[in-house]
Amino acid sequence: MTESDKTARPPLLRDTRVHLAAFAAGFIVATAMAYMGDSPVAWRTTVYYVLGWPLMCAVVYWLARQNPHNAWRWTVSMMLGQVFSSIFFGNASFVLQAMLYVTLLSAPQFAAGAYGARAGLARQAGADDSTPQDSL
Repeated sequence: MTESDKTARPPLLRDTRVHLAAFAAGFIVATAMAYMGDSPVAWRTTVYYVLGWPLMCAVVYWLARQNPHNAWRWTVSMMLGQVFSSIFFGNASFVLQAMLYVTLLSAPQFAAGAYGARAGLARQAGADDSTPQDSL
């Protein structure tokens, strides 16, 4: 795929893989944490805070570092994965409660995504400035 093909596609279609990776990470981690804590929803377990949060922060940081532009979207996709996990494996009647809890509990992921995006932008700027200079 050439560079012109990438720019010709709408931005949302270019980022589909990143959104799917973030969604899948949120869904899988939330489901695993709920299962490990023997609870229908992940946020009711201690393992969610001890293991799930750091794991999701690491994934969002990595995704934002690789794709730093509008990196808040990766956390939103991860949040939706957690919400769908809560709906499918918890109780579908608590959709609004799941959305509220997951939104509030995703603050660390937003911070990790912001740091990852900052690191990714700095890395890109460093790569642009790494042209060889003549030494005197």
